[in-house]
Amino acid sequence: MAVIPEVRTLVERASARRHVLEGLIESIPEEFWGRQAQDDGWTALDHLRHVATVDGMVVELAEAARHPGKGLWVGGATDPAELEGRRLALMVAVAGQTVEELVETMRASREEAVEAVLALSQGALDGEVRVAGVLTAWGEPHTFSLRAYLGAWAEHDGAHEAAIRRAVETPPDFTTLTLAARRGRGPSR
Repeated sequence: MAVIPEVRTLVERASARRHVLEGLIESIPEEFWGRQAQDDGWTALDHLRHVATVDGMVVELAEAARHPGKGLWVGGATDPAELEGRRLALMVAVAGQTVEELVETMRASREEAVEAVLALSQGALDGEVRVAGVLTAWGEPHTFSLRAYLGAWAEHDGAHEAAIRRAVETPPDFTTLTLAARRGRGPSR
């Protein structure tokens, strides 16, 4: 099966974003991964865990799109809490991995996603995708074409790259520094 030029372009855009993200990851000292921007509920490491695992849902969506008539829900979830739980479960599954291991997980996951996306047909790109909790003004599930969803996927790493940058540029608060210093001294007497 020939690869559709539009899909190849999406994959190339996603690859370019991933390249920039990986360059950033390589430049961050280990002690900065626990930092968190004030307006963000996630640390820099949380963002990396998400990026390392979220492509699995793209694989599932692409595989479902190859079967016409199937409802395409991101993460297979029709409930927002279920979708968020799925995202968090994926992140928890890699919580024990080092940054280097997360990068390897991220690469393997992206390789699977690229393979699944490149196998899509032109007709599949017109399939309707829904994201649990994303509603129209009338309270109905908002639909996106798979084409539009994959366009957002191609840019996804950029949002997390920016979030990681904000996190690592945020100095740790005084309480965090104090607790770290106390831990380094051992038990108090």
